[in-house]
Amino acid sequence: MTILTIYALFFDDIRIICVPKIADHAFYALTTLSLVSFLLEVILASVSKKEYRCKFFFWLDFLSTLSLITDIGWLMELLVSDVSGILSIAKTS
Repeated sequence: MTILTIYALFFDDIRIICVPKIADHAFYALTTLSLVSFLLEVILASVSKKEYRCKFFFWLDFLSTLSLITDIGWLMELLVSDVSGILSIAKTS
């Protein structure tokens, strides 16, 4: 989990600065794996530690895990296209 944390903190910036666009899908896959791993960690910690559930560190971990969604191009394209579609429908109404 330490390696995934370091990856989540730094490698999207490294991807943008140093890596060609063709390698983006590999980084998106690794970030998706990180997101799933962190979500699993939050779920397992919630089940195993009663004092963790819905407390400060739970919400801190949960929100930081959800912030990975913005680093996954596949998910962002889906979210942005859905929002723009809704906005275009709202403008025509």
